[in-house]
Amino acid sequence: MKIAILLLITVFLNGWNLYPKYPRYLKKRKPLLSEFFFKANTQSKIIALTFDDGPTPRTKRLMKVLKKYQIPATFFLIGKNLRRRYDKLYQNPLFSVGMHSYNHRNFDRLSYKRVKWDFKKAIKLFKKHHLPTNLFRPPLGVVNKKVLKAMKRFELKPILWSNDTNDWDRRYRNYKKVVKNLSSGDIILLHDHSTSPRKLERLIQDINRSGFKIVPLNRLLEFNSTTFKP
Repeated sequence: MKIAILLLITVFLNGWNLYPKYPRYLKKRKPLLSEFFFKANTQSKIIALTFDDGPTPRTKRLMKVLKKYQIPATFFLIGKNLRRRYDKLYQNPLFSVGMHSYNHRNFDRLSYKRVKWDFKKAIKLFKKHHLPTNLFRPPLGVVNKKVLKAMKRFELKPILWSNDTNDWDRRYRNYKKVVKNLSSGDIILLHDHSTSPRKLERLIQDINRSGFKIVPLNRLLEFNSTTFKP
């Protein structure tokens, strides 16, 4: 009972209810989306894997799978989760890092002053841990003028995604649909805390069999982003 109550509180504070209606949410913010990169405009069968909300105790196990198959990935980290014990995790050349805010609040519910504070706090902490601060993915994929203003102020590259595994939702942890819907230039969204190493390994195997190649996110960023289609 206590766990259920805690989960409900977490959902309310973090705004996870945004996800089920995310395409509709983006459609309403279409004029702003040209500023965000969510899929590479390429005909090559290349895609990228990204993980949000780390680091977590599970991150090291996920990286073990990635290293086994020599698969690159980008981890969008929450500043308040960073600890010195995690510093060495991201030194492997297979892995790159982006910021995912300091405390993962819903920026649609914050003033610009609070959004800017969050950015500054995250940047300061990332620099303390000698991590790059050029890429940014807003918590929950929130798109608004406050986020854009802050990202331009701090010269960050805004990254979204085009293929969502929905791994945070127990109803959607079968990734067959993800592989079935793959298209060139896709950025796949996963999460450190809810992707199991076993399912990650199966996802990698299925992607390899499909004929797509997993490349570093920076490879996709060499292309222009495709036009948003709800």
